[in-house]
Amino acid sequence: MNRLSIFGMGTQFPPSVVIKDYAASLGADTSFYKSWDRACHARDDEQPSTMGSAALAKALAQSGVDAQKIRLVLFTGVSRDYVPSWSVATEIMKLHGISDDCVGIDITIGCLATLSALDFAQGWLALRGGGYAAIVAAERWSHTVDKSDPSVAGMWVWSDGGAAMLVGMNVEGKSIADFVGAETTSRSDYNGHVLIPYGGTRQPVAPAGVSPWARTLSSRPHTEVRDTYARGYQRAYDTLVRRVGIRGERLVCNQISPGTIKMIAENLGIPLERVVITGNEFGHQGAPDIITGLERLHQTEGITVPVVLGASTAYAYGTGLVVPPLA
Repeated sequence: MNRLSIFGMGTQFPPSVVIKDYAASLGADTSFYKSWDRACHARDDEQPSTMGSAALAKALAQSGVDAQKIRLVLFTGVSRDYVPSWSVATEIMKLHGISDDCVGIDITIGCLATLSALDFAQGWLALRGGGYAAIVAAERWSHTVDKSDPSVAGMWVWSDGGAAMLVGMNVEGKSIADFVGAETTSRSDYNGHVLIPYGGTRQPVAPAGVSPWARTLSSRPHTEVRDTYARGYQRAYDTLVRRVGIRGERLVCNQISPGTIKMIAENLGIPLERVVITGNEFGHQGAPDIITGLERLHQTEGITVPVVLGASTAYAYGTGLVVPPLA
């Protein structure tokens, strides 16, 4: 098994707001609201590239690895400073002065992207005999959710911030934990369940008076969506356990909502008290969530048992596994 070692992690959070107070100030009814208390809102000078770069600087400092040794940078947010083909991964390389021998790749698959990046880096480095890679996740997406609209209250918790990890294979360094693999499953007909309608080739310009970046949510029943998530996570986890022969004892997952986390934990057979919760402090950051949770676990208890990583978009669901490093 080609273990992918984690040598450093870092996070960068903008200031947070109390969600109910913020939504109420915009005229929204918040009497029904039961999700996370707070969400981080980026300041004017905080962009995906700058928040991600700041998080990577902390991960590098913790690892003690020279940035010039990095051969792969994977950016995993859906937010970006400019539209494609401009690359956040390549911008982060530039900000850190990383060698031209490195390649920067952006993975745009929402909250699942960081787990996908771990899987990607594991295979990429294994084919090349090893080396170091950086996985950088950052979102600036809170402004895309209308906090005055109770019909999208499930997205009020969407939060801004950055997180990064420095990983490697067949290299020197003290590993925090080792990633052993991931599995995913999809529900492609759910593509567009969460959507920014404007800016692409179908509708490049928003109509007059309509926000060009506002997100919409489909009318699918909540119970149907919940059951789809539950089945997706369960299928991915069962496949992973069959492949690696290890079951997790802790859970670090996307902080979508308290109810969704409880559902994921129950389906994977992990007690809720064994789940790392960061949503009440930082909201749902999307791609950065699993790095934020793994860093919290490392700082508070250490990674001493197998840990399940759970991540999903509306149309794809995945689980991964990290384990204590080999002695």
